[in-house]
Amino acid sequence: MDRKIFFATCIGLIGLAVLLMPRFCFGSLMLLDDKLRVKGTLYESSTYLTAVKKEDRQYRNTRFGLMKTKGTLELLYTAIQSQQTNLNLFGFFQWWHEAVPDFDGEYRRSISSRARHRYQGPYERADDWINELYADFYHGPWNIRLGKQLVFWSEVEMVRTVDRVNPLDLRYTTPGIDPWDEMKLGLWMLRGFYTSNLPGNLVFEAIWIPGDFQRVRTPLDGTSLGSNPGPQGPVNLRPRAYGQNAAIDDMFRRDQPAWNLGNSTYALRIRGTSDIPLLRTSYLVDWTISWYHGMNTTPVARRETLGYPSTLNLNPETLNGYLNYLAVSRVFGAQNIPHAPHKRFWRYKYFDAIGLSGQTFIPQLKGVLRGEFAYEIGLDENKCFPNHIDPSPSYAKVITGTTDRNQANVGITFDRPVRWRWLEEQYWLGSSGVIETTLGWYGQWRQGNVNRIRRTFAYNDRTQSNFTGTIRFNLRHNEIFPVFRFLYNPRNWGYLVFATKYQPGKHMRYELGWLYFFAKNPWDSSEAYAENKDFIYLRVGYEF
Repeated sequence: MDRKIFFATCIGLIGLAVLLMPRFCFGSLMLLDDKLRVKGTLYESSTYLTAVKKEDRQYRNTRFGLMKTKGTLELLYTAIQSQQTNLNLFGFFQWWHEAVPDFDGEYRRSISSRARHRYQGPYERADDWINELYADFYHGPWNIRLGKQLVFWSEVEMVRTVDRVNPLDLRYTTPGIDPWDEMKLGLWMLRGFYTSNLPGNLVFEAIWIPGDFQRVRTPLDGTSLGSNPGPQGPVNLRPRAYGQNAAIDDMFRRDQPAWNLGNSTYALRIRGTSDIPLLRTSYLVDWTISWYHGMNTTPVARRETLGYPSTLNLNPETLNGYLNYLAVSRVFGAQNIPHAPHKRFWRYKYFDAIGLSGQTFIPQLKGVLRGEFAYEIGLDENKCFPNHIDPSPSYAKVITGTTDRNQANVGITFDRPVRWRWLEEQYWLGSSGVIETTLGWYGQWRQGNVNRIRRTFAYNDRTQSNFTGTIRFNLRHNEIFPVFRFLYNPRNWGYLVFATKYQPGKHMRYELGWLYFFAKNPWDSSEAYAENKDFIYLRVGYEF
């Protein structure tokens, strides 16, 4: 049987099996005298590209951008339970396989062979199949958690501000579709809480990550959300030319710090509740103050490896020379493009972040106001020549050195349920008539001179803003949930998401949606490169 037909048949049978799974199975399983709770999921997620350019069709035989099968298993075991002491053991395990490279030969050749295996399953790190695994110990006011964990410090959605503990995996999805817990990478840490009797019911939290570091995982060259690889070149060229982004991803991975105590990360947070009078109204505010000290998940160049800062430098033993060599080779479709020399070109550096957050109900507006502020100190950046010397786009400029900048981030959202009487009165729709609405604004201010920063938000601009919104309501007595989301940047880029979730009962889950990207200039910002990567997505799942 032809290999493409074989893999397509396998994927079809998997999807059919999920669709036909019985809905009368158990919810969660309770075993060992109800001490062990077992939950799990099996999902099939697919995307179909709707805006592939003519010149991009050489990189794929089909329009499928993702065909990912993912299964999870969640275990919670109560080891000790008494009046003063509790010990729970929690594990969340995952496995997935991305199948498009299996049946699309052009797509497979478009991805670097070094990265393709790691991309198709949980193989980037040996422990990727463990999402969380920790012991959760309670004694009096103390709570100690030891193991691999996810930390959620954010009060707002779609854009992160103070929530910097866990890096993200953005290779398969975007915040407009999946929640943060689907994208966060777990880290091995010691995390402790102390619930005090102080005014405001203060809770003190401390985190120590003893050297476990993960870089942010960005979309790979050749994948549906990544940039294209090098051109086809000669007919017998297999795989395609090694693209610059693929080379940088390899170098970032190779140069990330080893696991040792010298690379530790620390974080502290205080959470409390205060009654604040304002304009004859008393507001109950839940607030936090936090401090984070860790390495940035993207590196900067090592100055000693830059080489002569010129676009004429083609010496692959220096960073600038190697990047220039890749760029030239990509344009001409060269066959023999060397991988990066075995030397460390990049360095991950520490920075500090001070964070504030709060939320409260506003009686006059009948909604919840949430806000976050983070001031990041000492973020390292790559420097470049100014525009009048090097007119190249910021992402392609020659690196001349490194510097550091401070940055302020603000996020504000407002949530309000709005009752639509007409929707409620249409009894055949089975809706509560309540439309959940969320509007948000996010701002960033880069401190110091930004004209010589090689790659930053809104190139050569000091500030940027993002506006977000979510509208969600229910039909058929909380079985169907239409959702609309958007993100808009005043520099005229962003995305829209239209989706509908269908949840018939406790087990089966369906979701159909369309994501539309837009950008006046795809290279206007690092987030705007995804123009013309629109897709329809379908997700079918079973939960128990």
